[in-house]
Amino acid sequence: MKRTSVAVLVVVLVLMGVTGAFAGGPCSKEEVKKAVEYAVDLIDAKGEAAFVELEKFRFCGGEGYVWVNDFDGVVLMHPISKKLEGVNQVNIQDPTGKYFYAEFLGKVKKDGEGWVSYKWLHPKTNTLENKCSYAKAARVAVKGKKVWCAAGVYGISEADCK
Repeated sequence: MKRTSVAVLVVVLVLMGVTGAFAGGPCSKEEVKKAVEYAVDLIDAKGEAAFVELEKFRFCGGEGYVWVNDFDGVVLMHPISKKLEGVNQVNIQDPTGKYFYAEFLGKVKKDGEGWVSYKWLHPKTNTLENKCSYAKAARVAVKGKKVWCAAGVYGISEADCK
């Protein structure tokens, strides 16, 4: 039954078009963190108007992107998968059962930022791989709600995702 659930999750993720930053090329944890900090600074300066620029913003050889969420777990801006916008992700699990969005929320609410490791479908290899993502809270609210930005990279071990 668990194998069927994992297979269904993988198919759903592929159909949703959920992708992320990829390992290889110039991508590193430092690049991911730098991109998220840029996004936070842009939101702090422009508020929701920053979303237009962030939808076009890419890093890590053009494959990395940043997404924006509120403190309830709702995706406010996702440049790759528009279907996720307006959807609460707090109960989403990776194929191992990890509630990684809940972990993102816990870290941004407690510490204002943090790294989260989880399994995710790598869009280039079409295999489940470890993904290391960084999340950071913005200082300015959007439409009266606290927000946070995140981005991730494949190929970083769980032990090194800190």
